[in-house]
Amino acid sequence: MFKLEYHVISTYKRNPLEKAFRIPNANMTSNYLMHQYWTAVSHKAPAFLYDLYLRLTGRKPRMMKLFNRLHKSMAFFEYFTSRSWEWSSDNMNRLMSQLSPKDKKLFCFDVRQLHWSEYIENYCLGTKKYLLNEDMAGIPAAKRHLRKLRNIQYALNTIVLVIIWRIFIARSQMAQNIWYFVVNLCYKFLSYFRASSTLRH
Repeated sequence: MFKLEYHVISTYKRNPLEKAFRIPNANMTSNYLMHQYWTAVSHKAPAFLYDLYLRLTGRKPRMMKLFNRLHKSMAFFEYFTSRSWEWSSDNMNRLMSQLSPKDKKLFCFDVRQLHWSEYIENYCLGTKKYLLNEDMAGIPAAKRHLRKLRNIQYALNTIVLVIIWRIFIARSQMAQNIWYFVVNLCYKFLSYFRASSTLRH
């Protein structure tokens, strides 16, 4: 399951969808609280912020409505995705063993012969081209858009970490000491690097 998920994500990163809202990613968990946390952080919070941006720019908000519809659709599959299932292929194997070489070639249903990574890549490209009607010539522009989303995500993560760290530093003497030690170490490293590069010239 995780291997399949990895192939899907990596394919959509190499051949991204046009105007993607988020960077393709997936987190599998059996913990209900973790699922609710990731739903709030990865879906609801970005959708709410984007809708707020749309309202401020005089446009109609749509992302929360879209994600609510998506979650309702996903809820229909919850029974199947939240349980373990075992499937037997004994009947298929028995049928395959009784086929003649000609019929085996004509009715090729042995999935063991599939090259799964290639199959998944073709499947994802097929959904992009035929289901979503996206132009394959637009992949370079979609990659640039994905890089922009990645830079925005890095910037937001950095801002959040700095805010949390500053709050933590304000309350802890030990955290302040660690912060000053790291800053001092970076300063010494930069000074040494500058001095050594000057000597080299």
